Amino acid sequence: MIHHTPAVETGVARANDVLGRLAAVDGLLRADAEAADTSGEIAPAVTAAIREAGGYRLSAGGEFGGAGLVRVAAGLARVHAAAAWNLVVSHTNSLLAQSFARLSGTAFPADPDTQWCGVFASTEAHAAPQGAGSPDWVVDGVWRYASNSELAEWALLNVATAEHGAGFVWVPRAALTVHARWAALGLRATGSHTLAAAQLVVPSAGFLPTSVLFAPEPDGPLALRVPSRLRTALGLAAVGVGAAEALVAGLAAAVRGDADRARVAALPGRGINRPGVAQTLGAAHARVAGARAVLFAAADELDAAVAHGELLPAAQLTAARMILGRVTADVAAATHELSLVAGSRACLEGDTVGRLWRDAHVITRHAALSPAVGFELGARALVDPGDADAHAAVGPLAPGTA
Repeated sequence: MIHHTPAVETGVARANDVLGRLAAVDGLLRADAEAADTSGEIAPAVTAAIREAGGYRLSAGGEFGGAGLVRVAAGLARVHAAAAWNLVVSHTNSLLAQSFARLSGTAFPADPDTQWCGVFASTEAHAAPQGAGSPDWVVDGVWRYASNSELAEWALLNVATAEHGAGFVWVPRAALTVHARWAALGLRATGSHTLAAAQLVVPSAGFLPTSVLFAPEPDGPLALRVPSRLRTALGLAAVGVGAAEALVAGLAAAVRGDADRARVAALPGRGINRPGVAQTLGAAHARVAGARAVLFAAADELDAAVAHGELLPAAQLTAARMILGRVTADVAAATHELSLVAGSRACLEGDTVGRLWRDAHVITRHAALSPAVGFELGARALVDPGDADAHAAVGPLAPGTA
């Protein structure tokens, strides 16, 4: 494992600084995580606290690579998984928008705390020239699962065009309507709603073909040298690890509480001596600790590999995607095993263990983290090193980008 290049050390140091500042508002974050599961909204005070800690500035200048992102995401997810999910979504869309701004000549927002939402794979959105000699575009569409849509000031959305194929538009979030609201099982406060636009006029500088926007940037800022989809997946996997760590700690505390209470001899409760409890808790703890270690190592190694301005080889991209599959599978297995120890309480509204179990399972269902995809890519590359499918490892980024 590589941990000592300047790029990695800088990212880790900045992440630790952000997490140190967030530790000062731990109580606020934990209380809001509980309340937001019912309200479906993150409190303004929490957004302000994360902003003050520098959480939303991770993308500023594009110098904060994967090593820092996974540490901040996992650390915040231990206390507020929905807020961590939104942070990752905003960070990765902000980085892509920085590329958009450079390539299109559009002015990027000066506020380093500006938040973003976005959707890369809608099949229900298109753009057409406005006509009559205008260089502008008219956009109609629906974008489902736009996480962070309630907090974001800007949105980056995929569209289909007749002239350029797949492309992206950059629009103010306020110009879009909320077409439908999620009724999610977990991560209820992520604002992952469905956005829509009807006859929305977008300036010509607000559109770029996908082939242009996702072109490799070996000389760009560190964070932009790792393909966008893989960068996003690293952060989302870290949220899963943090939520699973919190579930392990929460269930351990519940078991400890059971042991402290007097019990009738024939009703031992959920104590550590009940058959299977210790083994299940220990196995889940080991799974999650291993997932954390390999995820952080993978992010460190990607940062180290791109620090000198070279493109990542296909084999390294597929290897990273395979590791993400392993991390996701371990988080899913650990949370499932712990839910069996927790019993029916995991199905109760308002129960912390139940909320963390639901949050972790929603995270592991994200398409960018599918273990089956990662394992297949890894196996094919193992059998035939020339069969490393880089596109499959980092995409699909949007319809029509095959």
